[in-house]
Amino acid sequence: MRHDRLSLLVVLLFGVLLIGASLLNIYFISTSREELTKTILLNPSSVKKYDHLIIGILPQPSDPFIANLYKGIQSTAEKYHQALQFFTYDMGSTVSTVPLSPEAYRYFEIALRVKPEGIIMFFPAGMNIGDFINQARAKDIPFVGVAMDVPPLPEARFITSDSASHGKAATIQALQTLGTHARLGIILPSRSSEIIQEDPFLRGALEAIQETGYGRIIATEREEENILAGEGAASRLLQDHPEINAILCTSARSTIGAAQVLIDRGLVGKILIIGADENEEITRLLEKGVVAVTLVRDAFRMGTLAIETLTSIKKGTYQGEILRVTTNIKRHGN
Repeated sequence: MRHDRLSLLVVLLFGVLLIGASLLNIYFISTSREELTKTILLNPSSVKKYDHLIIGILPQPSDPFIANLYKGIQSTAEKYHQALQFFTYDMGSTVSTVPLSPEAYRYFEIALRVKPEGIIMFFPAGMNIGDFINQARAKDIPFVGVAMDVPPLPEARFITSDSASHGKAATIQALQTLGTHARLGIILPSRSSEIIQEDPFLRGALEAIQETGYGRIIATEREEENILAGEGAASRLLQDHPEINAILCTSARSTIGAAQVLIDRGLVGKILIIGADENEEITRLLEKGVVAVTLVRDAFRMGTLAIETLTSIKKGTYQGEILRVTTNIKRHGN
């Protein structure tokens, strides 16, 4: 009798557990279906269909130039119904003997294994990209390189903003304002792969001086890879060369840093700043007259051209040219 009661108790206990588990399972299924209905079943037209997968290997968007490059790629990929996967790396992780982050190399290897319908990759100035193009070609993956300058051995499938033209245009702006009295200091980007005399921005600046026949470049400084790099470079220029009356910048960071040095030293209006790129802070500096003009490299257009080039490669209509975007001059009020 006692044994029968114990057996009945065990059966009842298992029954309760089974009912509880079933109810819990029903709850989870109901919840999952509800969420699925919210996102897809009630509105299937909102589900986007993508024709191709594009992988972008770019630095983290900490700079306005890179941020606008992202926006151009994203906007145009959406237009062509292409899915995007970005692999981002820290520019600061680049070591002195290697001009490209080890992370970027690793992401490129991953992209080759994934075999997407296209790869877009950003490169530091002065880097030979031929090996990347050949590896992608061997896997039959369309590849487009993006950089501020044409690589040493020009390759097709490349989008650039051309720093030499940027340097020339920036110098012309300074010479038009200061004339024969122009004494220029230049903050060059941090690059481990180039001798400073071979920097394309500097070459463009020298070309402008040779063509006009007046003005002088007094000194150059490299911008280091840290948040106060622009301030440090501008301070060194003015400390070592007090005759400088114009500072030419090559990035948003160096523009903001140089402007802060002028503000701190009470030199606003006495020293001309020719800036580079744009963001809210640079716009504010333009409005206050701390920065005279800024030359904006059309990174959004570069991103657009990168996607359009991949599309034309896929269609077999690509002409094989290197594409260069223009630099736009922005002043206060325009």
